[in-house]
Amino acid sequence: MATQQDQNTAARTAFVVPGAVGRTGRGGGALQPTSQAPAAAGIARSGPAAFQSNLAAWLQQTTNPNAILTKAPREHYRLSFFDVSCLIINRMIGTGIFNSPKTVILGTKSAGSALILWFFGALYSLAGTHVYIEYGLNVPRYVIEGNEQAVPRSGGDLHYLSFVYNWPYYKKGTVLYSACLYGISFICVGNMAGNCVNFAIRVLLASNPAADLDYGQVRGIACAAAFFSCIIHAVSRRGGILLNNLLATVKVCILLVIPLATFAVLGGAIKDPNGAPVPNVFPQNMHPSVAFQPPKNFSLVDTPIEETLESGTVNGYAAAFLSIIFAYGGFEQSNYVLGEIKSPRRTFPRAATFAVALVALLYMFANISYMAVVPAHEQPTKTVALLFFQKVFSRSTDDTRPDRIFNSFLALSSFGNIIVTTYTAARMKQEIAKQGFIPYSRFFAQNTDVSIGRLVLYLREKGWKVPFFASPEQHHEATPVGALALHLGACLVLIWSTYSAAPGDAYGLLSSLSAYLITAFFGFFLALGILILRVFGPPAATESAKTEEYRATHSGTAAAATHGLPVRLAWREMTGRSVHGWLSIAAATLYLLGNAFPVIASWVPNTARFSTSAVPSFVVPTVCWVILGVASLWWLGFLAVGRYRRRHQHKTLVHEVWPEFDWAEPAAIPNAGHHGDDSSQIEKRQRGGGKILVHETVLFTWEVDEMGHFSDGDGAPDRSAALNMPAPMPGLPVGVRTQPGPMAAVPGRRRPAEPQPPPEDDLAGTGFEDFDQPTWNDAQTGNSVNVPWR
Repeated sequence: MATQQDQNTAARTAFVVPGAVGRTGRGGGALQPTSQAPAAAGIARSGPAAFQSNLAAWLQQTTNPNAILTKAPREHYRLSFFDVSCLIINRMIGTGIFNSPKTVILGTKSAGSALILWFFGALYSLAGTHVYIEYGLNVPRYVIEGNEQAVPRSGGDLHYLSFVYNWPYYKKGTVLYSACLYGISFICVGNMAGNCVNFAIRVLLASNPAADLDYGQVRGIACAAAFFSCIIHAVSRRGGILLNNLLATVKVCILLVIPLATFAVLGGAIKDPNGAPVPNVFPQNMHPSVAFQPPKNFSLVDTPIEETLESGTVNGYAAAFLSIIFAYGGFEQSNYVLGEIKSPRRTFPRAATFAVALVALLYMFANISYMAVVPAHEQPTKTVALLFFQKVFSRSTDDTRPDRIFNSFLALSSFGNIIVTTYTAARMKQEIAKQGFIPYSRFFAQNTDVSIGRLVLYLREKGWKVPFFASPEQHHEATPVGALALHLGACLVLIWSTYSAAPGDAYGLLSSLSAYLITAFFGFFLALGILILRVFGPPAATESAKTEEYRATHSGTAAAATHGLPVRLAWREMTGRSVHGWLSIAAATLYLLGNAFPVIASWVPNTARFSTSAVPSFVVPTVCWVILGVASLWWLGFLAVGRYRRRHQHKTLVHEVWPEFDWAEPAAIPNAGHHGDDSSQIEKRQRGGGKILVHETVLFTWEVDEMGHFSDGDGAPDRSAALNMPAPMPGLPVGVRTQPGPMAAVPGRRRPAEPQPPPEDDLAGTGFEDFDQPTWNDAQTGNSVNVPWR
């Protein structure tokens, strides 16, 4: 007898055939699955070799060439706790912690207020993390085996906005306005262009701190960094993850150097160029009598005119907090790749909380260290972190080593951001392409195997010896090559579009576009969405197409089951124990206010973080709102094209999704033989871990509408209409289904009722007893072969 592990493994490797299971159509009806995972597993593991060959051939023939086929990474190559933590750490620790303290001290005009704002920034990041954990564990939702449940998947904000703001749309559940608005915006500015420019700047300054930056050299190095990052993630998924983990670890070590050097200063171990110990200025900066007052020598500081802010006012505090929000950004990265995380319900919230808390702690230590070494009245003169390194590591007045160390650290931080952004943003663009509203969706959404593992495998077959770390099994996975190409193209366009601007101004402009539009603007609506779900409840979970038993179980009223009313569950009932209600509301409120602040304050002169550059303060919000306008016009244009095709070409949009799920937790328990009832432990752990999406087939195409008058209001075919079901597989045993596992219908979409078997055969005992009447879902459109009910 096969073990549960065998069944799970077979279910994971089973293949989804478009039309073979029914439609979880985003634009049409949906059938409940008619088989369970064990049945599919039985097909995969039993039967003669000839049958297996016939099965493979049949699957190859019946696969729709327009379908998008994606698979989640194998269990062994899913992201672990350490991988997820490093994704967030590497994205959060960038240039903000080195550049932002100067803006903060200029805006607050006091050391005490600066540290308090950094503490509020830590609370903001933790609140945002809680919002994303709540979404990640509870959205999107599917109906699997008659039970509605959340399945963590990649895509992050795209799916969360679509879940809350599910109107207006092209068709119900298809090409939503919210999805189009976010998708086009993310394609435009959700890339690493700003970090590429900053990396080039810091590389040149690290080699020669006194050099004048050449615009062409900066753009050339920036493009090279973008190409390198995309190639790494295209040829080796695991290699890109390992590089990300290495860079995240180095960044943590760099930030640990700052407090460790400060302890050395406090102990008198570090001397200045004159041989005297570097003084501890923390008492002067943070004494209660002066901590919240302008520093004594502040009026003597020669601050450039373009860097002058209305310090100590609301405008100054606005600029300070904007820079802090920028420094703390990046905690949402794990939601972009949630479908690739191992045991996401257990790993994701722990790793996200740990990573954000660690970064917040390191940031606070770094700012306290700055206050202990750099006098407050000197901090507005130049970058605070550079002043810190000059005081700690300088051996003479003309020593350039501190400048080189500082620029090397910033170059490394920017390169780490490039690596992690390429990995996560490419997966996000892949999910955007699956929505179908951009051209060449199949190319951008499909995974392609261009891995270096293929080359290594070829060399090993030829007798070459390869090192253990280059094993083809470690680097032989399909990657989103099309999405990486889209990501690289958008990045190069932004890099060269700012060619006329100074490199520093170009970096500030490009990084501010992403921070304003992706982080602040859509973050505001995500936080608002949590409050909407708490107050008004989520969208209708089910409709009358679901079974009466399911409706009665979840509604608790016989009337709802009798009249087929949609079931509406409270959000607290859906989330269960995954989040606490009061903490959810508090975190969403804090995150909403924190994001509303930069969205509004960026329009006020001299309050935006980028106002210290030659770029006018209104440029960034103006460009972002233009992008939102273009995205809106794109959606309206899609509606116009759809109406034209329907009226003049008699074509209708077909957007269907066939997902495949499996348990998130593996069936095997280490040392299970010593724990008594293994089956009960397996079931308990699997139920607690929930389901994960292991495979998905998406079909998005325009087909000739031959039975428009048979469709309902949502465009779903009537039960009398023939669905696009494949022909029967040659050699398939009677009674064996080809469905790979429990498929799901997305809640809130109409589905035809369950198909019923034909009535008793009235021709039994006659010469026509082998003739069966075909049922409504047994034939494929255009196929003259009648398929008997099995």
